[in-house]
Amino acid sequence: MSWLLITLIAYFLNAIAMVIDKTLLKRDIKNPFVYTFYIAALGAVLMIFILPFGLTWPGWSQFIVSLIAGATFAVGLFLMFFGLKKEDASRLTPIIGGLTPIFVFILAYLFLGERLFSRQIIAFILIIIGTFIISLTFNKDHTPNLRRALWLALPSAFFFGLSYVLTKDVYNHQSFFSGFVWTRLGIFVTAMLPMLWASNRHDLTHPAKDSSGSGVRSRFLFGQACGGASAILIQYAVSIASVSLVQALQGIQYVFIFIAVAYLTLYHPHILKEKLSSAIVVQKIMAIILISLGMYFII
Repeated sequence: MSWLLITLIAYFLNAIAMVIDKTLLKRDIKNPFVYTFYIAALGAVLMIFILPFGLTWPGWSQFIVSLIAGATFAVGLFLMFFGLKKEDASRLTPIIGGLTPIFVFILAYLFLGERLFSRQIIAFILIIIGTFIISLTFNKDHTPNLRRALWLALPSAFFFGLSYVLTKDVYNHQSFFSGFVWTRLGIFVTAMLPMLWASNRHDLTHPAKDSSGSGVRSRFLFGQACGGASAILIQYAVSIASVSLVQALQGIQYVFIFIAVAYLTLYHPHILKEKLSSAIVVQKIMAIILISLGMYFII
């Protein structure tokens, strides 16, 4: 299976996970620290299943790089979940997705010596432009409105970008399974730190009444199953291909998110409802065309 197909499947699964994240953070699990902890805990369980495939000691320098790669991803996750409480999923997540590859490209160029060919650069630019267009909203005077979403997205995108570049370095020096386990350990340790505060421990051990039902648990577990499978596939794609291109393709994830959000808004507004209009739909279609053109230049 090619890295491109692996990446597309991964982002489809991640889109499902992110839409579920939005519904849960909005109505059920209101503390982003707790939500990040739940995800890290499930990642720790995943580590146990991966251990039989082989775990080797990478040396202290690579061990520290692996932990930092995981830690920066956990910080990016928390910042994203914090932003999702304040912004629509179909607006905030594409901005994060548009900014993250830019940070990845710059950091990979500086620290990994990664270079893209002319056709890949065209694809990269088209996908990034499409990703930003899909995230734009407009004021009554038709000027673009990105300010709040942009400031919420910037720190999350930077930490995600730094994490992916460090992760690529991990896979340059370690086997896939071993590197995956050590980076997941970094995520888990970082997610544990906010639990030192009593208020977060209380929210963890005393969930809100509406977050304890079987429906919420089922949605959370299904979302994290999709997110976990996506994480493995994305990490594997990063280990065998250009980290800049894998991240640029994140734009396709927001096409999936838009379709899912539109479906829920029209047919299940009690679960998730966001503003849709003919102008918004046309805007999203234009962005999808650009992202599709970018994918054409990658293939």
